[in-house]
Amino acid sequence: MNEYTLIESFQAGDEFAFVGIYNRYKGPVFSFCYKMLHDSDSAEDVMQETFLRIYENRDRLIKTSAFKSWLFTIARNQCLNSIRKNGKLEGFSDENAEYIVTLDTPFSEMEKSDQVEFVTHFLNSLKPDYREILILREYQNLTYEEIGAITRTSVSAVKSRLFKARKKLAGLMESVLEKEQTTIVQKKLKISEAAPRQSEAADPFKIGEAIKKGKGIKN
Repeated sequence: MNEYTLIESFQAGDEFAFVGIYNRYKGPVFSFCYKMLHDSDSAEDVMQETFLRIYENRDRLIKTSAFKSWLFTIARNQCLNSIRKNGKLEGFSDENAEYIVTLDTPFSEMEKSDQVEFVTHFLNSLKPDYREILILREYQNLTYEEIGAITRTSVSAVKSRLFKARKKLAGLMESVLEKEQTTIVQKKLKISEAAPRQSEAADPFKIGEAIKKGKGIKN
């Protein structure tokens, strides 16, 4: 059963269609909620509440083609309610954001999954309106129009906010990457300084000269 047929059947009261919708969208909705809330238990609760509201308000969906936007609008609103309840509207401060993650290996040498996890950590340092627009666009692959419908803003406003959010996220990541790169260089320098210098302690010619002088050997 294709998506539109599934949604139409659900609107007509088909309980099995709702199960199909739940199975199809629970993954994306949970992923969105988790990245917004950064807590798996809270994300699970919000996801369940989202589908409960979908089930109870099926008659409010006017256009079948708008289901995805409607679904994520409800999920977004529930996430924002949870964020307000826990007093995390501003995310972490800029001063603390760079300490969220430390790198054991350079970013370019990380596994793909580790790179994704690294970036995800910084999402929670953004304020919710930046966080949500990045998640909807970069992780859920929604169109500008769909994001505009979910956030109740114009397409131009979506593009502007997305640009600012990307710039902010890049700035937070850059501060850590630069710090870690500096640390790596410093560690290498310390290793170099600790190693014996060939001109002073490992030069075969100078060692030979010292031996000759000690034994009174003349050239």
